[in-house]
This record gives sequence, C-alpha cells and structure tokens, in this order.
Amino acid sequence: MGTNSSVIRFYETGELEVLNMENVTMEDPVNDEVLFKVDAFALNRADVLHYQGFHTTLPDFPSRIGSEATGEVLKVGSTVTDFKVGDRVTSIPFNTSKYGVQGTHALVPQDYLTKAPVNLTVEEACAIWMQYSTAYFALFHIGSVKKGDHVFIPAISSSAGYGCFELARDAGAIPIGSTRTSVKKEELTQLGIDHLIITNEEPVEKRLLEITEGAGVSFVYDPVAGNFCNEYLDALSMGAVVIIYGLLDPNPTPFPLVPLIRKKAIMDAYSQFNHVEDINKLNECKAYVLERIEKGALKPLIGKVFAYKDYKKAYEYMLSNQQVGKIVVKINQ
Repeated sequence: MGTNSSVIRFYETGELEVLNMENVTMEDPVNDEVLFKVDAFALNRADVLHYQGFHTTLPDFPSRIGSEATGEVLKVGSTVTDFKVGDRVTSIPFNTSKYGVQGTHALVPQDYLTKAPVNLTVEEACAIWMQYSTAYFALFHIGSVKKGDHVFIPAISSSAGYGCFELARDAGAIPIGSTRTSVKKEELTQLGIDHLIITNEEPVEKRLLEITEGAGVSFVYDPVAGNFCNEYLDALSMGAVVIIYGLLDPNPTPFPLVPLIRKKAIMDAYSQFNHVEDINKLNECKAYVLERIEKGALKPLIGKVFAYKDYKKAYEYMLSNQQVGKIVVKINQ
C-alpha cells in the first residue's frame, strides 16, 4: 500500500539547484529491506559529489540522496531478522544508487543499519557511520595504525577528520591535525587537538618534523589531495601510508613516485565503500565503533542543525566550510 513521504531527489547532475523536495509514495520493504521514519539525517561531502556527478556511485534518475539517517522502524521485509517495528535505527553508508535517506522516510537493507545507541541524541545518532567507518578501515585495515604512531589529519575540523582524530587517539596514536586558517584554532584546541598546523600560515613539512621530532608521520588521512600532497610528502616516515579519500583541492592529484619510493611509502586511492561491501569486515567495524560509543570513547561532534525545509541552507553552510563537526537536518526542527 506504500507510505506517503517527502524526499530529496534530483533528475540531473549539476550544482545545488538540481536538488528538489518532492512528495512520493514509498514502496513497502521487501526481502531484507527496512522502512523507517526519519527523525534526522546528516550531510556529507560525498552527497555533494553525488549530485554533482563526481561520486563513485553513479545516480539512477530520479535519484535520491544521502546515506546517514536515524529514526523509528515502521515496516520490515520478509527476511529481516535483526530489526522489528518500533526499533530505533541509524544507517550506514554503502555503494548504491537505489537507496537514499534524505527525506521523511528511508528504505535501507538490514545489513546497513544498526540500533541507534541509547546514549546519543537524535542528532548524534545520525552522524556515526560515515565518519567512523571511513576512518576505521583506513586506519586499521590499510594503515595498520598502532599505539605511538603519528597520524596526520588534514581538514581536521570536518566530521571525517574529527572522527579519525577520535579513533586514532583512542588507539593510542598521536594525531596531528591541520586547518587552513586560525579561525577554528581555539575551538579545535578546546576539543583536545593538541597538535594543530595552520596550513596558510605555517610550513607543513617543517611543523610535522618538529612535532614528530624528526621521525615523520606514519599515516596521512588526506581529503584535500591535489597540490597539498607536496606539502607533507617529505615529512613521511619509512613505510608510511597515505590515504587519499577526498578532492577538496580542485587541482589534479599528482602521483609522487620519487617521494614515495624514497620512503617506501604507499598512496592509496581510498573509499570506505570498497570495504563495507564485505559483510564480515562491516560487522567487525560495527562492533568496534558501537562498543566505544557505549563506553563514551567516541561521540559524534555536531556542528549545526537545520530544519528540513532549510535543507538547501544546510548544504550551502557545508559548502562554505564554516563548520566544525557534522551538519544535521532535523525533520521536526
């Protein structure tokens, strides 16, 4: 019989104006699908890449958008075993053009849902999985980061950057963050980021070597890429791993063959979507992150909350790069 819903979707790629809020009838869940009423959803840079046509997931028009939401289960498919009507759930991003969660209702396969942690607010519960799963596989499956390692996190004020900071610190590594200007310096320092480089004011390579006492950084979690890579490559330690997971610098990213050879380093073109497709790895990540959220070691940082009717203002705010933490849209705000 379907469910009357309001959703955000687009019919062509382009700039922000391609997004539309539309009334639709959501089909009932089948097989392993779960339908839930959305209380809040989070925005990610991946969403911008999706509507612009630059994401690894190609849109299937008319395409919904978004991967992180939280709310209450309304209906479940015939093979669903992990959830029941009334459960509070939160969604995990995965590589598909079929499912999008930005709107009043969302349909998601049960493997890509977890129970919403009871010690988090609605806003925090919808902001878990993009930041922590992206950082988890990068840090521990590719980077093999361990206690005492120096971890460089450019754009640390983003939700992805701050999530990596929390996970690295929890593992006993030594995080080093960067931000372009001093505008966010005081706020980031108050959040416990003891080592912070202002990239428009300080030489990145020199500061990294100073902070690491000449040892260099063993892991880089870089969403900037482009020409920015050249600012830190000579500050890598032997055997370092560089994760490129974003394209904030519009310039093409060079492949720095010689600097990588000198340090026996690896540069990885990374997406968490290539890891969450492995259900065993995904379940490992779920258990690791949820345990630490329950203990209070991890807590999503919320930058700003918008009403559903103002979803485009929320995107505009994200594009302005003013935020520290996650931008959330609350349906009943």
